[in-house]
Amino acid sequence: MFSLMANCCNWLKRWREPARKVTLVMVGLDNAGKTATVRGIQGENPQDVAPTVGFSKVDLKQGKFEVTIFDLGGGKRIRGIWKNYYSESHGVVFVVDSSDVQRIQETRETMAEVLQHPRIAGKPVLVLANKQDQEGALAEADIIENLSLEKLVNENKCLCQIEPCSAVLGYGKKVDKSIKKGLNWLLNNIAKDYEAITERVQKDTAEQRAQEEQDKKERAERVRQIRQERDIKYWFL
Repeated sequence: MFSLMANCCNWLKRWREPARKVTLVMVGLDNAGKTATVRGIQGENPQDVAPTVGFSKVDLKQGKFEVTIFDLGGGKRIRGIWKNYYSESHGVVFVVDSSDVQRIQETRETMAEVLQHPRIAGKPVLVLANKQDQEGALAEADIIENLSLEKLVNENKCLCQIEPCSAVLGYGKKVDKSIKKGLNWLLNNIAKDYEAITERVQKDTAEQRAQEEQDKKERAERVRQIRQERDIKYWFL
């Protein structure tokens, strides 16, 4: 009887807990299947999606979590913006095109840049080895080896889970079970260290905003000096 009451009290306590707000960045090379993955999780058809130019922001509810996902474009010219979103992220979803063996080195180099960034290192990372439905797709063990994944996550102290999946084979309740499993793993590991990660997010975000404000002032000062020099030259003509 006492055990039953204790279980009920624990359940009631969890039920009353406020939803935890979590921000994730979803990155990977262009055509890896990031947007298809997000759409599938949302319950939308992941087929025939257009490449993401810049970024898209998705808000969804996952159990006791209110999740914001920044789906960031993967083209070479746009990857420079990724770092602007690292400070507010609690964790990372890195999507890999398992069937594109020709770009596996580029994938490895890109992943290394992400995990080595000071505002990402130490945060949990979910690797989705996507497009397992494609002929010639690398298996999980081959992905780990080709990406030097174990070495990379150990060097940067990142908890990591890899899930082979196919983003286009289902959506909503029928989304690939590996995607659902991986997302649950990521959120649960964030929850285990939620206070510390959130404190880090708040600190990094404040520092980034301060730096952006400083950069803005410096740009304005440079523009002012250029205009002043131009006006001086004009008066001496």
